[in-house]
Amino acid sequence: MRGKATAKHCDDSVVNLRLSSADEKRDLSDWIRYIQLLHYRTMDLTLDRVGTVIGRIRGSAFPFRIISIAGTNGKGSLATMLESVFRHAGLSTGLYTSPHLVDFNERVIVDGKLITDADLLEEFQRVEALRGDVPLTFFEYGTAIAVDYFIRRAVDVAIFEVGLGGRKDAVNVMDADIACITSIGTDHERWLGNTREQIGFEKAGILRANQLAVCTDTDLPASVRKVAQELSVKLHVYTEDFQVKSGSNKFWSLQFNSFDSQFELYDIPEPPIHGQCQQANAAGAVAAALLARRFFDVPDAAIRAGMQATRLNGRLQVIQKFPQVLVDVAHNIESVRELERHLALNPVVGKNIALMSVLSEKPIELMVESIKHVIDEWHICGIHDERGATARQLHRRIQPILGDTAGIELHYDVKQGFNSVVPRTQKTDRVVVFGSFLTVGEVIQEIRNKAVKTA
Repeated sequence: MRGKATAKHCDDSVVNLRLSSADEKRDLSDWIRYIQLLHYRTMDLTLDRVGTVIGRIRGSAFPFRIISIAGTNGKGSLATMLESVFRHAGLSTGLYTSPHLVDFNERVIVDGKLITDADLLEEFQRVEALRGDVPLTFFEYGTAIAVDYFIRRAVDVAIFEVGLGGRKDAVNVMDADIACITSIGTDHERWLGNTREQIGFEKAGILRANQLAVCTDTDLPASVRKVAQELSVKLHVYTEDFQVKSGSNKFWSLQFNSFDSQFELYDIPEPPIHGQCQQANAAGAVAAALLARRFFDVPDAAIRAGMQATRLNGRLQVIQKFPQVLVDVAHNIESVRELERHLALNPVVGKNIALMSVLSEKPIELMVESIKHVIDEWHICGIHDERGATARQLHRRIQPILGDTAGIELHYDVKQGFNSVVPRTQKTDRVVVFGSFLTVGEVIQEIRNKAVKTA
């Protein structure tokens, strides 16, 4: 059995109760519930605890090259593209991303394959033994599992997506050989700061002295440049040090100006992930692959094949055709604007029907303001955990933005909303599912369940 992960708060007495029954866990659902309760906070942005545990796992040194990827949007896309390129170059790859959409297994991938239930169960047991009495948060536990699994599988290169920020994120206990920073926007302000300069400083925390680095933000905050300069980082910035040139028939080229070389790579296929922002992510992945030639043989052909073979769920993805159901994990202002652009550039004959649920900490009003003019009908769903917002809470926040004449329907949760909306939708309409990874994951799971029942 696999388990969905939702963070919950608990007091010390509950933690102690769960710890005392650690040896009674029999399946993955038990383990996932357990690590949700292991630390009294869902987030604890300090590195000493997870650093201690990962130190026990790795021993004296990491046996693989490390690439860390931070940023507000685009981390998962760039990471997935880069992993595909390395795999097509004949390297053994580890990929760690978060959050997952449906199964925890999605977070830990080796050579393009999700960790199996059996291997994941063994990893829970191994990390539990190695951590001793060190309390780990849910994300820290997952990071430790990925590191241990990658070591045991003897990967050549491990790609780690930073969970939140950079400077204080669990992934940052590792010194990356190449650091990537994607677009920087306003998200997680409670933890990272209220300005792009503050957030950029936190993202730049993954940089190391004399390191190679790639940045895909076209308006890079000065704080990132300042940290890079102080550390003598060899920083490669999109549109400055590497540029995209449009080709024909869905091909493009990258002009790359490194500190010690200059060349152009032609005939790169467009990655099969929709969205205008993916061009910057693709350019960043290719640039990182070119820098990795310092460590590995990464042929031009592997870059082209890897980009073409990239697959990633939940990004402007059509998962049903009639009526069309489009899912997108847009959960902040910048990603919602990207979704709005996609809907405007790819109209349907019928209506755009929004199915949305959002975590309460998000700038919900600004997100709705950014997309409201391309949405004809609104369905608002609740998320029922400590960070979620109920449908009524969401309605109170967005109704003043949409006005009294807007069609807004409330649903208890995403599953109820999806099963209510789709049967009433015309084949020419489009149901647009967005707002969080949880939202998209619930809809993907529901469609999978229906497919199993009808098989």
